[in-house]
Amino acid sequence: MRVPGAIKSAVLEPTTARVTALISIIYAAVFIASVVVHEIVPAPPSKPNQRGLDLDQAWLDLQQSIASAYSGVEVLDDLISNGTYADAQIVYFEGDNLLVKIDGTDTSLPAVLFSAHFDSVSTGLGATDDGMGVVTLIQLVEYYASRKPARTVIFNINNGEEDWLNGAHAFLDHPWSRLPTTFLNLEGAGNGGRPMLFRTSSFDVTSAFRAVSRPHGSTLSSDAFKRRLVRSGTDFSVYEEAGMKGLDLAFYRQRSRYHTTYDSVSWLGHKGSLWLMMENALEAGNSLVSRKSETANSADAVYFDIFGRAMVVISQGGMLTLNVLLLVLGPIAIAVVLASAPGGYRASFQKFAPEKKAWVRGPVMLVVSLIATLGLAAVYSAANAYIVYSSAYTVAISLVAVAICSLALSSRVLSKYLPTADHVGQTVADHAFFTALWWILLCWATGQLNVNSLGGFYYVTFAYAGQLVALTLCLTSTVFLNSPTKPNFEEPASASVDNDRLYPEPTERSSLLPGAGHRILSNGHENIVDKSRSTWSLEILASLVFPCILATGTLLMLMTALSQTLADGSQPMTVYLGIGFLALLISLPIAPFISRVHHCSVLVLGLVLLAMSIYNLTAFPFSPANPLKIFFQQSVNLDDGSNRVQLVSVDSFKGVYQRMPNIQLVKCAADTNRLGLTNCAWSGTTPNVTLDSRPMSDWVKFSGEKTGVKTATIQLRGSNTRSCRIYTDQPIISLNVRGGHWERGLGRGANLSNQSFTEARLWSRTWNRLFTVDVEWAETSEDNEYTGRVACEWAEWGAESIPALEEVRVFLPPWAVITKLADGLVEGLHSFTLRDR
Repeated sequence: MRVPGAIKSAVLEPTTARVTALISIIYAAVFIASVVVHEIVPAPPSKPNQRGLDLDQAWLDLQQSIASAYSGVEVLDDLISNGTYADAQIVYFEGDNLLVKIDGTDTSLPAVLFSAHFDSVSTGLGATDDGMGVVTLIQLVEYYASRKPARTVIFNINNGEEDWLNGAHAFLDHPWSRLPTTFLNLEGAGNGGRPMLFRTSSFDVTSAFRAVSRPHGSTLSSDAFKRRLVRSGTDFSVYEEAGMKGLDLAFYRQRSRYHTTYDSVSWLGHKGSLWLMMENALEAGNSLVSRKSETANSADAVYFDIFGRAMVVISQGGMLTLNVLLLVLGPIAIAVVLASAPGGYRASFQKFAPEKKAWVRGPVMLVVSLIATLGLAAVYSAANAYIVYSSAYTVAISLVAVAICSLALSSRVLSKYLPTADHVGQTVADHAFFTALWWILLCWATGQLNVNSLGGFYYVTFAYAGQLVALTLCLTSTVFLNSPTKPNFEEPASASVDNDRLYPEPTERSSLLPGAGHRILSNGHENIVDKSRSTWSLEILASLVFPCILATGTLLMLMTALSQTLADGSQPMTVYLGIGFLALLISLPIAPFISRVHHCSVLVLGLVLLAMSIYNLTAFPFSPANPLKIFFQQSVNLDDGSNRVQLVSVDSFKGVYQRMPNIQLVKCAADTNRLGLTNCAWSGTTPNVTLDSRPMSDWVKFSGEKTGVKTATIQLRGSNTRSCRIYTDQPIISLNVRGGHWERGLGRGANLSNQSFTEARLWSRTWNRLFTVDVEWAETSEDNEYTGRVACEWAEWGAESIPALEEVRVFLPPWAVITKLADGLVEGLHSFTLRDR
């Protein structure tokens, strides 16, 4: 007698079709939702719903006066502050920041600083970097001037950020810099898109982003700055080093347009990106400003967004506690399930203990998928290294496809050549292996969080938690099958029946746990209602959904942030392996179920892999929409009149010379300052940066004399410039610009901390300024002389002033764009020798 058909139809058996459908639906839903959130900037709200901000005003007018209409608002055009500080070199800067202070209702609370910079690079128009940040601050000034905040708010709309964060350093010389303890810095390192929480100082300030309605960010970016994997900096670092805690909110998409003429309003497309910056700054700013007290939690934060609708923020201590609890309670939960089964551990293991060869499949699938995925990533890096620059999606999709296909292929090969009769045991073994794998990785991630404060491995926490739930469900449904309150299973009376009949080869219509359905109930009924099948969908949901959301979001962020850094000198292999590793994380959760994914689905995925691999290996990597950045500078020897034009970029850009008729004797070599890039140089057309007929030798006026055994005074003045430099062949240990002082009131040379330097950069707020500089060398010269060079910089771009740059621009192919190599597009240098009189 058979179990009634109604019971059979009421149970959703884990057939190939159902497993494939559920996995496909989850992947499709997560991928589509993630890409839509990542790529589509939402339209801004109508004016009545802009919560006191005016998007149209911000879009149309970046220079509106904001002081006269409100009381309690102080506006200063700071033409006094200056400072000398030491970083990789010594820098002297005279600030001209625009400062605004709005008194709060509770003056006992520390102030909050809002910062953005109004300068842009010589080769860029500055719409994203940092025009949108500036107009956002103007709107916030309007907002807080009409709605008194609890805390005093200070705005530093500063100058000189592009040339070593000088405006932020100048702010530290102003008395208002001692009022704030927290800050929000607005920056642009791309061209539009969604602004991202680049990095944060601590958990307490990061918690402000819980109030943001459309947040975007991940601890991974903060970790990248900590590990110095990011080659650029923002004013955030200056304020943090001064003792403040803050947030760094920045645009990062389309880095190929960063610092180029593409960074314009027309290339932004619409106002959506600006509104997101304004909305994020308002909501996070309100959270910082409205805090009633200073919190003592200075621990680092672990944070990530979910579909751009919520920001999860956990303290480092909280994350450590969660990790330790999972590491300890996970094995205990599994032990409790096994011990609770009828008959205890012994009965449980006798019931479903996998065959030894069942433990082979998990490790083999992992190794094969790892080799295939990272191997294809390495092939891309070697064969067409820059394809990810313009085709990041085809690279990412192909790597996800190869990860899944390699899992499916290795599973099918093992099923054919190393089959297991007990398919229940095989499923348990697969779940157990991947749970153990994530447990080991979580131990490592916890160590990294505790020792190095690296919180970007939060994915491991949730991947382990999901896989642990899946294993627990699998064990629970399995060990209770023979509960005394339920019908018992017995082997068929005809025990000698051929095993091929009991355990036939699986097909697409087979159960997820084949073999179990052939056991016979003790009362003679066939076991159609197999409880071990009832949790398969929950196992997939637990192990796949949330980890896939996290991994997909991280993949999109990583490929967007890194794919176009190759033009800056990033190593292609690092970018491809990073994308490949995340593709592997997306695919691994389905490994225990891969044997029940329909072979037609795997075949379709294989065809997608083939097509995209061919494209990725053969397509040209650059395009007008994703242009290759080429760095330009022309240096002029003012002693003999010779000049040298430099173009620095990836090796693939050499074809641009074929379009330039007047360029000869090009010499190319690896660039010494930007690793991974090629420097090509030639003698170009002489520039006319002073825009008059004066001789080249008069571009920079210089005089110097020794004032002691190791000291000297140097004077220099540049024509039609505000920026000059001193390069010394022998290291110096002290420098003082007359009329200036060291940052934050420190004494002469106090910032050097026993370091030595060979470069000093000098910036004036006025044109043609005479710099008088006292220097001290580290060691006494054996021949009583010191040598070096003085230089000045010119950054005004024009056909008359820099004809060599104009020639490059005119003949540049449409898939390339010019950007600056250094602070000045042209640098003029004089050599000097200082001797005893």
